[in-house]
Amino acid sequence: MLSGNGQNTDNRIQLVLDAAPMSVTLYDSSLSLIDCNMEAVRLFELPSKKQFLTVVNEQYNNFFPNYQPCGTLTKAKSQWIFEKAIQDGRIQIEHMHLTASGKELPTEVTAVRIDHDDTFIVAVYLRDLRKEKKVEVSEREATQWGNALYESSPMCVEIWEIHDDQIVLVDCNDRATKLFEVSSKKDYIENHFDYTPKYQPCGTPSNERAKEILEIIQRDGYGTFEYMHMTANGEELPVEFTFVRLFRSGKPMMVGYAYDLRNLKKAQQLEIAEESNKAKSRFLARMSHEIRTPITAVMGISEIQLRNNTIPPQTEDAFAKIYDSSKTLLHIVNDILDFSKIESGKMSLVNGEYDVASLVSDVSQLHLLYVDEKDIKFQVYVDKNLPIKLIGDTLRIRQIISNLLTNAFKYTESGTVLLSLQFEKIENGQIMLFIAVHDTGMGMTAEQIEEIENTDSEYLRLHEAEKPFVSGTGLGLPIVYSLAKMMNAQIDVKSTPQKGTRWLIRIPQEISGSAILGEELANRLQNFETGTWRVSKGLEFVPEPMPYGKVLVVDDVASNLYVMEAMLDFFGVIVELCESGEEAIEKVKQGKVYDIIFLDHMMPNMDGIETAKILRDMDYTHPIVACTANALKGQAEMFKANGFSGFMSKPIEINRLNSHLVRYIKEKQNNNGK
Repeated sequence: MLSGNGQNTDNRIQLVLDAAPMSVTLYDSSLSLIDCNMEAVRLFELPSKKQFLTVVNEQYNNFFPNYQPCGTLTKAKSQWIFEKAIQDGRIQIEHMHLTASGKELPTEVTAVRIDHDDTFIVAVYLRDLRKEKKVEVSEREATQWGNALYESSPMCVEIWEIHDDQIVLVDCNDRATKLFEVSSKKDYIENHFDYTPKYQPCGTPSNERAKEILEIIQRDGYGTFEYMHMTANGEELPVEFTFVRLFRSGKPMMVGYAYDLRNLKKAQQLEIAEESNKAKSRFLARMSHEIRTPITAVMGISEIQLRNNTIPPQTEDAFAKIYDSSKTLLHIVNDILDFSKIESGKMSLVNGEYDVASLVSDVSQLHLLYVDEKDIKFQVYVDKNLPIKLIGDTLRIRQIISNLLTNAFKYTESGTVLLSLQFEKIENGQIMLFIAVHDTGMGMTAEQIEEIENTDSEYLRLHEAEKPFVSGTGLGLPIVYSLAKMMNAQIDVKSTPQKGTRWLIRIPQEISGSAILGEELANRLQNFETGTWRVSKGLEFVPEPMPYGKVLVVDDVASNLYVMEAMLDFFGVIVELCESGEEAIEKVKQGKVYDIIFLDHMMPNMDGIETAKILRDMDYTHPIVACTANALKGQAEMFKANGFSGFMSKPIEINRLNSHLVRYIKEKQNNNGK
């Protein structure tokens, strides 16, 4: 805008200029501003045309920023605009100005060359673009926000074009590439259908299922479906797709929102597994009771007869075989139940103080039976310096030793089986207990040892082909390895086919007290002189008569009542029998009081727990002991919580029965006699 005189401007032209709705400025051939209209004055926020003409000519650069938005120097661009207008006669371009107050003023400049007499003027028309730019900024920001939301969505978003019965993927967000583990959007869009298995989990071909989904979306305009995809790495990718039909420029489109269902599916699988475990536990509880109940009767009746010193030797031998066979059957049942508990994570260790001599005596005496059946020399070696009291789970240690010894005797026809217990002090009152079992039996190959150490199988019979008639479940070694893992124990096995096997178990245990076995006790253990159990011949201990005791036995199974009554007869106590909880309650209502009520756990109509609760609600405070064939975890805590004074597992062992009678009858009698 350059200064100049405009006195000769035609009046009609001046009227047109002043009435124009946009800024108009006129420049002479030297590019000096010669005139302007009132819209230009208003646009640049100046008070009058006179001041506009003066200020613009004198302070030209103040009405422009140094650089245009495109980065070009304003001075250079302004000169270029005039040159193009003069040369070409007309130019239209966007150009940034500043108002008198310094505000940005985006404009659309139209510069026109107008020939007049022998010279020319340049008319510059400015259209205010501020409103348009504001709208553009708003639209651009909206687009940026939309893109940001689109790309940052936690869900995979896909945009599809619909062409008759075909769909074409045209765009997706970044989440899609991450979800499907592909390198780029281009890769995903071009190879999308490669990330789908041939068949859906229901068995329907994936392409047919896709057509079904498309038909529903075209018909209803909306739908949510589960669909199985695959990642680029081949992993199954279950998703929940929600599709919405839209129209853009009259053309049908489809937007899909995919939610990753992998975590949900895993949670559902865990829930199903948990419910399955609960059902399994319920089944095991029932089977434990149903299977162990007849075994209880067989073992109990056999033991009663074995205590009868008047039966003929032939009959005694028959009962001994029945007793041993039923004990073997019970061992098989317990193996199955134990492995089921380990498998479902319901097995836990119960650490407590135990007597090492009793542990060695029990397991060695239990396996003396095999010595009579085969030409086997059974040897026991115990370190005389071994602490006599340790803290650990004696039941599970006993189980490990028993399983290893049983296998040793099973697969050794002649020769030697050796059980050895030694130790090494660690620190802080702990030792490493070394339990070794050697045999001269069939042995194992390196491949069989590797199979034992690496198998996840629930069943393992390595010599089934050679020894098809050897009894057992095949669970013995899996149980040994599972229990050893629970106790942080280490297992080392060395074996040579046809020469034998050596197992070494290292189990960390705590020391209780300072006493050691000593040479005398170690020798007695090694000579099998300390055992209290005579295999197949009942118990050696003589029950102490307690004629002052009164006992009630409650059981719905007649054979169980017979066994309990016969066992209690050894102690000389007064015994009453009844076959239901209701009958027991009625006896107590009649005012009868017993030193002990032995109450069966699982009975029809009213079980033992319900019966005990009613008795306790009647203020019956005398001992109630549960008798249960349910060998599952948590029995002691469960019975205690339901008002029982204790419990006994079936088959009832006479020494355990003796413990309860001594505690609740003999000791009570002694205290009353003081």
